[in-house]
Amino acid sequence: MATVGFYGAGKAALDSVSEALAMEVEAFGIKVTIVQMGGYNTHLFTVGTTTTQPLPPYQPLRTEMEAMWGDAVAPEPGTAAPVIMELAALSDPPRRLIVGSQSFDHVLEMGRAQMNLYRSWEHLSRIAPG
Repeated sequence: MATVGFYGAGKAALDSVSEALAMEVEAFGIKVTIVQMGGYNTHLFTVGTTTTQPLPPYQPLRTEMEAMWGDAVAPEPGTAAPVIMELAALSDPPRRLIVGSQSFDHVLEMGRAQMNLYRSWEHLSRIAPG
């Protein structure tokens, strides 16, 4: 998401390392679940993005993002605790779990959009043998 690319990059790196770890330890009976948390009231988009001095060229983007975020209040992080506790108690947990109803829909839509993009360029991708 614009203005928090560093945050997204860190999450992507952790996701990749977690996938590799899950494959490496699976043979030992160790399960790894990548928990994809939805939007919770962690102040990321308020305090987390306002601790630096804003640069004038970025003000239009900041204004656009602030309008997009609106005044909606995200749920408190503690509301996800029952899901995490149930997940921890599973004998055969999933490799991935999306936590948050709204986020579930959003993640599925992003996956569909990515698949459609891949399919639209499949002819070009398949030219190379690798």
